[in-house]
Amino acid sequence: MAFSGENSFRMKALESELFQFRIGELATMTGASTRQLRYWESKGIISSLIREGEQEARVYNYKAYVTVASIKQFLDEGYTLQGAVKKTKEYQKNWHVLHEVIRHSVQGMAVLNNAPAVDLGFFDEDKTQRLYAQIDENNKVKYTVQPWDDDSTRIE
Repeated sequence: MAFSGENSFRMKALESELFQFRIGELATMTGASTRQLRYWESKGIISSLIREGEQEARVYNYKAYVTVASIKQFLDEGYTLQGAVKKTKEYQKNWHVLHEVIRHSVQGMAVLNNAPAVDLGFFDEDKTQRLYAQIDENNKVKYTVQPWDDDSTRIE
C-alpha cells in the first residue's frame, strides 16, 4: 500500500482557489458568451479577480466558473436570468458543503491490490483503519476498510 501526503501535487488539484480562467476560456468552458459574462459582471452576478500591474484581461476563479456554468444551465432550461441566479444561489450553499467535505476527506492516493485508490482517511476514532475508494471494472465506486500501518510507503 502506498500513500501520497498532503504536500503532493495531487492534493493541489483539490485547491479550487488556484484555478483561474481568462474570460474567453470561461466562455468556452461554460457555453456563455463573453458578452454575457461582461454583462453579468456589470450587474454584480459574478466578479473577476483583481489583478496587479497593468494587466487588464479579466480573470475568473473556480467559484465564478461554477456560478456561470449553473446560471447557463438554468437559462438553457428556460429560467429567466433572475430566476437562474436565484436557483444558483440556492444550490451554492450545498456545493460549498460538498466541496469542503471532499477537500477535507481526500487524504491522497494509495495503491491497493495494484490499483489506484483514493485515501479517505481514518475510518475509526482509534486511527487503526483507513477508508479507501476505488473504481471497479463496472465503473462503480467500491469502498474498502484496511488496517492502517504507520510504515506505509509514501509516494509523491
